[in-house]
Amino acid sequence: MTFSDTLPPCGPKELGKAYLPADRPFRIYVHVPFCLRRCGYCNFNTFTSFSLAPGFDRTSYPSLLKKEMEAARAWQEEHSVPVKAAKSVFLGGGTPTVLSPTQLSSILDALRSVWGIEDGAEISLEANPDTVGFREILALKKAGFTRISFGVQSWEPRILKILDRTHSPAAAWRAVRGARKAGMECSADLIYGTPSEKRREWERSVRKTTSLGLDHVSCYALSIYPRTKMGRMLKMGKIREESDSAQAADYEIADTLLSRRGYRWYEVSNWARRGRECLHNLGYWRGDDWIGLGPGAHSHFSNLRFWDFPRPGLWAQSVLSGRLPWEGEVLGDQEEAEEEIFLGIRLREGLNLRKLEEATGKSASERLPDLGDLARIRSGSLVATRKGRLLNDFLARSLMDRFLDE
Repeated sequence: MTFSDTLPPCGPKELGKAYLPADRPFRIYVHVPFCLRRCGYCNFNTFTSFSLAPGFDRTSYPSLLKKEMEAARAWQEEHSVPVKAAKSVFLGGGTPTVLSPTQLSSILDALRSVWGIEDGAEISLEANPDTVGFREILALKKAGFTRISFGVQSWEPRILKILDRTHSPAAAWRAVRGARKAGMECSADLIYGTPSEKRREWERSVRKTTSLGLDHVSCYALSIYPRTKMGRMLKMGKIREESDSAQAADYEIADTLLSRRGYRWYEVSNWARRGRECLHNLGYWRGDDWIGLGPGAHSHFSNLRFWDFPRPGLWAQSVLSGRLPWEGEVLGDQEEAEEEIFLGIRLREGLNLRKLEEATGKSASERLPDLGDLARIRSGSLVATRKGRLLNDFLARSLMDRFLDE
């Protein structure tokens, strides 16, 4: 997450000894690594086999997660890391809904047993539209889930085929309608910049999304990674990557159309109706504490960053033997300031300049006059303009150069 040199990884004991106490909200992320089919662009730690290692398959996964929960709580207690009930829970993947509602409910029950979940907490899960029907959605709501995020990606059949998605536009429509009927908060993810996607196709997808009464919309630029199916196709010249200027134009279309329909951007890639922002994800960007469970999941406690072993076999072997499947790093003041800049400038609420000055000892008034049209100072925070959002990485690096230049 930081732009500093990679810090030497360390194990759970060393992490615990280095922990600096901080009073921050606590959140929980659970990674479900199973998928029906791997999409051509996917670079996540997911697998299409439902049996990943000895003792680790789709059926046993909830019980393995509970073992990791119990070991993680014991680690907190051993190292005086505050144990709190979760303000939010998020199940992502992969495709969490390839697990049954009963299994997903058992994961929530385990979280309640080990840490507790605050009354009224936001409890979200991701779903592919063709993996849940109305009956399953009702069961998920009964289990305690309050919010569902559908991986729609596009409403155009041609684009869904290029992306290797398994669902149809009709399936996505039925899934969204079912979630709305059940009374759950509902979000949709879209992808722009798909090879050969026409501007009118992208505009139709955004317009369709805004017509459905959703609470929240995420729009992500397609990144093509070398080790994915699309990456191999790109190398062989079978597809062509969209230009930065074309992706910028797509972003501007989305921002304009969503804004007209009452959605406000609150993070570079996320828009919501007022009061319907994803509180869990806001916790990431604001620097809250969270624990990630499952292969490859990342965690954050104060000055500690750590991650679960990504390889399923190694992860399961550690969990079954009662060891925490973690390695991580301890951040110093420089790295934490980098995170503050990188995350804060992505948000509509902006980068708090008083906190930045305290963390770096540098005067904002001396170092910000020439940012041009990339950002504006508003209520004591530096907020990116639309152009600044389009050049967000450049803006973050520029700020790091200005405030962390020793």
